[in-house]
Amino acid sequence: MPEGYEFHHLGYATESIERERQFFEYMGYCQEGDLFADPVQGISGCFLVGPGPRVELLENLPGSVTLTPWINAGVKMYHFAYWVDDLDSAINWARAKRAKMIVEQVPAVAFDLCRIGFVMFPNRMMLELIERTNKVNI
Repeated sequence: MPEGYEFHHLGYATESIERERQFFEYMGYCQEGDLFADPVQGISGCFLVGPGPRVELLENLPGSVTLTPWINAGVKMYHFAYWVDDLDSAINWARAKRAKMIVEQVPAVAFDLCRIGFVMFPNRMMLELIERTNKVNI
């Protein structure tokens, strides 16, 4: 990873945030902040913190199919997320490593409308790149 990238969370796709949150509570996790809904991405979610890495639980908003391919494939943990200082440079770095854009740059509710982008590498590893700004450091 280039210098300055900072790990933020593991993305976890679910049909029920409430059910998964209960499971993570058994493991010592608790919710960090409020639930959020992001109509641009078609998801709702929350962050959990505990004895391991921060986890972002995500479910489809009603009528959305954003997470359906992952859920149908039985894949729950589906992305790693990193703070980056410059989203455009981070995307160029990923493309130089043969990654493809999966989700173009959009403002994300979970990060106070900081821009994010998703890239997938040839080995099917997906990264969420979150542009760090002075106004947020969630």
